[in-house]
Amino acid sequence: MIDLDRLRKEISDLYDECLENLEQFHKKIDLFQISETLANTIKEKTDIDLENYWICIDNYGIIHTLENHGNPISEAKRGQIAVEKDDFLKMIEVCLKPDTVKCIGNTKHTKKPLLQFEKIIENKLFVIKEVRIVTSAKKNKLNRLVFHTMYKIKATN
Repeated sequence: MIDLDRLRKEISDLYDECLENLEQFHKKIDLFQISETLANTIKEKTDIDLENYWICIDNYGIIHTLENHGNPISEAKRGQIAVEKDDFLKMIEVCLKPDTVKCIGNTKHTKKPLLQFEKIIENKLFVIKEVRIVTSAKKNKLNRLVFHTMYKIKATN
């Protein structure tokens, strides 16, 4: 059972730390293990097998998102809406029960697939992009989908 209140608190705390901590750091939160149903959906839509993987968010993803999609003026020029703190809490729902999942290419350096999760929430389309697939070769280490960035736009009906 996923403790959503705990996860929201952890994400909120990490968000705050990203804004307050000026030192170099790396902190990640393993949010939840991909369910069998979601793994089957991802496999069906992308042909990528992510059974037993975990969805993870880290400070690098939060900072990247804020730097690239957090400014209301520049986002409006792109037809998008600036990402705010509460949106990082909504990313749990986007990843747990996406309306759409697709592969959008491969990373430049590692050539690993990039996944995109989309979901309409409160008349806004939330797009979680470029989820990095991190597969551990070590025994008893988690395989992860690591959040990289997100943006949102007004949903079109």
